[in-house]
Amino acid sequence: MEDLISVIVPFYKTPIVRLRYCIESLLAQTYKNFELLFIDDGNSTKYENLKSEYGKTDSRIQFIYQENAGVSAARNNGIQHAKGKYIVFCDSDDFVESNYLYELHKAIQGCELAICGVADQWFPVIESKVDMRVFCSLPSVYNHIQYVNFSVNKIFNASIIRQHRIVFDTNVKLGEDALFLSEYFKYCRRIHTISANLYHYLPNSFSAIHKYESAYWDWEQKVIQAQLEMFTQYSLSQYELAVMKFWMYEKLKGTFQYYYFSKEENKNSFIKEIMNSELYIFLFKANDYAKKYIFGRKKKFNLFLWKHTGITGIKFMCEMINLKR
Repeated sequence: MEDLISVIVPFYKTPIVRLRYCIESLLAQTYKNFELLFIDDGNSTKYENLKSEYGKTDSRIQFIYQENAGVSAARNNGIQHAKGKYIVFCDSDDFVESNYLYELHKAIQGCELAICGVADQWFPVIESKVDMRVFCSLPSVYNHIQYVNFSVNKIFNASIIRQHRIVFDTNVKLGEDALFLSEYFKYCRRIHTISANLYHYLPNSFSAIHKYESAYWDWEQKVIQAQLEMFTQYSLSQYELAVMKFWMYEKLKGTFQYYYFSKEENKNSFIKEIMNSELYIFLFKANDYAKKYIFGRKKKFNLFLWKHTGITGIKFMCEMINLKR
């Protein structure tokens, strides 16, 4: 008999048309032994007809209600109810290809995690089956949001989650996926990435990323520290660590932009706080090895940036050279 896969889908204020499309894409899976756990995060009664319709149509579908507590609490609720050997997360306004579960299930055999591509993302997922040491040294890892920031294009071993009590942090509104993954990665020996774009991500206007949050910097620090801890537990070379720090610095630039383009009056104080933080100093000012290659315009590093970070890396290099002057 096929392994049971638990698919956890929190939903809150999702347009009914999108939610229905998400449900239909999951019901159309060629892999048949799954359960769909839809976590109703304190919605109004407007979803009752849809819940009644699908609840009667397919016994594999469960709708679980909770008082509004956010997506992290909803996913944790789903984990508690999950009965499968494997766990998959899906956002309620996204959809998947019909072979999504089949390919992920096949890929995770002999591994602790499998990852597929996300349609319409800048960087494709590279096909590989490697141990964690090699995975963390892959240059592409530092650019792939699909690898370390998304939970939805992956299949997890449920026993690892349960044994190590890995949960989504309910105290952050941005970066909860990255924190969850950083913890899960600690218990992975081998990871299988498949290049097929099986997951379709659609922007959500209700997402926290579209709303100003003064705590954004606190959340981002927490995420970066967790990812640093995850990457540095492996014996990466000085060169690989420098590139990893460059990628983390790029994440900090995103935080700068978040505050800079906000309409808040005290945004400059947040920016100064970031630039004076120990984390910023560690990632850039104290990163002598990276500065040597960036400011020295070494061919090896320049070619590396062009190959693995494209125009973003070149722009970064030029900005740093101009700052030095």
